[in-house]
Amino acid sequence: MQSSKVSRIEAFYADLFRATEHRFPPDRDTAPPFHQWVAETVALDGKPFDFTDHEYLRGPYADPHPYQIFQKATQLGCTTLAILRAVYGARYRGFKGVLYLFPGLYDALDFSKSRVTPLIQDNPDTIGTWIRETDSAGLKQLWNGFLFLRGMRSRAGLKSVPIDFLVCDELDESPQASLKLAFERMAHSIHKEILMLSNPTLPDFGINKEFQQTDQRFWLLKCPSCGEYTDLVESFPDCLVERGGRVIRACVKCGAELDPSRGEWVAKHPNVRDRRGFQFSQLHSHYVNPGEILREFRSTDNLQEFHNLKLGLPYIEAENRLSVEEVLALCGDYPNATEDPGPCSLGCDQGKDLHVVIGRRDPLGDKAGKIVHIGVYSSWEDLDGLMKRFHVARAVVDGLPEQRAARAFAEQHRGRVHLCFYQQHRKGEPLWSDKDWTLSVDRTESLDTSTHQLQQGRVILPRMCDAVKEFAQHCHNTAKKREKDEEKGTERFVYVRLGPDHLAHAFCYESLARGKMARGAFNIY
Repeated sequence: MQSSKVSRIEAFYADLFRATEHRFPPDRDTAPPFHQWVAETVALDGKPFDFTDHEYLRGPYADPHPYQIFQKATQLGCTTLAILRAVYGARYRGFKGVLYLFPGLYDALDFSKSRVTPLIQDNPDTIGTWIRETDSAGLKQLWNGFLFLRGMRSRAGLKSVPIDFLVCDELDESPQASLKLAFERMAHSIHKEILMLSNPTLPDFGINKEFQQTDQRFWLLKCPSCGEYTDLVESFPDCLVERGGRVIRACVKCGAELDPSRGEWVAKHPNVRDRRGFQFSQLHSHYVNPGEILREFRSTDNLQEFHNLKLGLPYIEAENRLSVEEVLALCGDYPNATEDPGPCSLGCDQGKDLHVVIGRRDPLGDKAGKIVHIGVYSSWEDLDGLMKRFHVARAVVDGLPEQRAARAFAEQHRGRVHLCFYQQHRKGEPLWSDKDWTLSVDRTESLDTSTHQLQQGRVILPRMCDAVKEFAQHCHNTAKKREKDEEKGTERFVYVRLGPDHLAHAFCYESLARGKMARGAFNIY
């Protein structure tokens, strides 16, 4: 049913494209460069567009690179650049489809009202005649093609749109898995242009993960006194100095005051050619007082939000992400075992392979547990052998994605295996069911419990080996992030995946099994 619906939508858009194919041919031969067109013809907020006091925008506007990443603070003009580039591409370069993505559909509709409509009103004789309304709030005719405004949580909306230019706005607030579907929409395009922009949240996540794969360009200010260049972001807060009753941007070498207009984009990794990255900070803005930035930094109780929205940098509190070194510090002096007399607890997370952590209680010591084995296996038969060799009394196994195979394994070891299913809003104690041998837990609460055991040093690991190193990296690859529900006005913490993290979840399951055993609820193997 879903496939049929998508096919009808694709056919509908194909007819739309054919109907407008020759109505408004693009003026490729007479087109001025994008930055020149904007500066000479576009009005914003009732005034002609001007790069004055926005000199940091000249480089991004003049850069024709087809794959760009903007890691940005708020209110720096990046979203305006994105929509103008979409308009220019349709008008002068023949873009037939532009897909502008937001975290949710309401974000897309708000964007249409707050950004597109004023742009039309400010430029009635140009852009106002190029953008035409349709019967759909999320679809506008854009010169010879169409502008699709979509939320990334709608998979059907991403499947049905053929495009030449993809814009992902507020990437960090969007479901990351949807990016692949969006990229597939450009399969038959001769342009294949991409622009991602977002306030960063966590290191190695979302826009920061994408930015790390670019040439990483930073706006460096040239000192009028000594000629040296200063990176305000890298040198913050030392680059802000109180002098003469005000706060100035200061050269890190001689202390002279810096002008944010006198800068140059410099690539940290100039050898990277296939992706262009720009890092934007409010430290570069003439319209944000550096004194206000410094005062907020000194007074804020939310450093992550400050770094994300003011500096345009990812940030995470130490307690919200384990370091590799922190985990490896828990290593003991015993090897990664191949067997154990038990009784042991086993946790298994499903992925391409089966990731396993096996532990046991430490009744004579002050630790919550002792991990005796860490491993990755390819078949459920391997788990059968582990159950026997380690005399496993209680196992918690990820119930998805191979639910049938997991249930067969639980049935084979009936009474000792529960299948775990994360439930987002379940609070309190885990719900163990001996009726269907399932376990329901809140994902954040259960990961909090296992993570705290590592943070507090209450678990012993085998001595350093490849398996333990991989375990430490997987634990490092999951981090806790504050998530806002704009509609409800509520906040909650969620764990996000920053890389392979299967062994971190396997440890979470093992700690659940071990906790159940500690309360005397386990079967003798």
